[in-house]
Amino acid sequence: MKRNKILFNLILVLSLCSCNQELSGRWQTIFAPDFIKGITGFSESGDRYYSSSSPFNTVMNLNYFLNDKNGEENNNKLVDDISKIYSDEISRLHKLFDRHLYYEDENNEIINNLKIINKSYGSNEEIVCSDELYQLLKEGVAAFELTDGVFNIFTGSISDYWSDIFSNAYNSTLDEIDPYFNENQRILLENYVSRIPNTIEDINAQLTFNDQNKSVKFNKINIDADDEDKYRPIISVGGIGKGYATDIVKTKLVENNYLDGMLFSGGSSISSLSTPIHSKDVKGQKISVVNPLTSNSFEKKLAFSIQISDEFNFSTSANNTSGKSYWFVDENVDKNKVNYRHHILNPKTGYPESYHRSVSILSYSFSNAMVDILSTTFMNLSTEDGLKFRQELLEMYPNSSLELFYIDQVGYGSNATVKVIATSTVNDTLQVDESVELIYA
Repeated sequence: MKRNKILFNLILVLSLCSCNQELSGRWQTIFAPDFIKGITGFSESGDRYYSSSSPFNTVMNLNYFLNDKNGEENNNKLVDDISKIYSDEISRLHKLFDRHLYYEDENNEIINNLKIINKSYGSNEEIVCSDELYQLLKEGVAAFELTDGVFNIFTGSISDYWSDIFSNAYNSTLDEIDPYFNENQRILLENYVSRIPNTIEDINAQLTFNDQNKSVKFNKINIDADDEDKYRPIISVGGIGKGYATDIVKTKLVENNYLDGMLFSGGSSISSLSTPIHSKDVKGQKISVVNPLTSNSFEKKLAFSIQISDEFNFSTSANNTSGKSYWFVDENVDKNKVNYRHHILNPKTGYPESYHRSVSILSYSFSNAMVDILSTTFMNLSTEDGLKFRQELLEMYPNSSLELFYIDQVGYGSNATVKVIATSTVNDTLQVDESVELIYA
């Protein structure tokens, strides 16, 4: 029941189209199961944890089309083969990218994962990484340069800070937990932010790479600070890890000629394995994004929908995640200003931004990791700065595609409405709900 509720609250709605008249078959949903039955990992204290949630702490699944021409026996084998590749890869990558638990391999040896790297902070120890983890960290550093520091993988400390606040949000007052109202909380957040490397020179000094043996060393750079260990930076790959894992799984499936499906990575990412299957009358795969004003209500409404007819990667970042957000009106500054608290954090300030309720990225060229990075980045930029950055990206990558869809709130309370700011009609298929204003940028 809990999982069904989480799935219902997801940002994206994927509507699988009927196939063309030459194809007859059905769609099969393959869920990424609990990645290990029984003991999955252990904490610093040695406590064992059992699998009670899904990989990457979200709902992940693969929707695959089974052609009747294959026959029932072959289709059953196809599902088994795809399921094994999918679950094995997701399981392996989750363990590598997890910063919270240790894991053992088949020989009961502890895996060098992100938890191990974070633990090595200041030890002068080089941690040999798997190819995937090593490349992920390098891409995280490259994303810092690309976004001028708006995306930063050294934000685990402030992520944990806000997670604690969200955990207590419904049992406390804002005066007790929110840094806007509570000076002690504000000072604590400022101390965490002050330790996050904010220049590429600091980042290169903080995390050094050895390409020869694919090892990393997590260094102290504030070695004279008495409280360095207390407020130390923590590497987190939220905002890139799930997208990067999706790229790896997609490559593995395509290499095995499994092409007729969609990877659904949580409530925020969809990736087609090839050109979407579609009917003669309806071209493309329909994707809809929920109106954030209704995301936590029983009567959900869609903000917009589009039909995508080519191979694509799609990512949405939003601040309406159930249980990980709250808001208040800043009456001291502007009675119409709403401060949203959510899990997408600006590494330069330590605070969640209130520019947008959600940002969606559609690309026919950028990887899932890139669109994951960009949707997070654009949430931390104003509309003006975001559109300027988009143009810079298109000039930097002249053969790329990058469509942007903002959902912004207008007003608050019972009079609140939303508007969609879009950079494209997506082949004239963009549609918005009658209550939603549409603006083209």
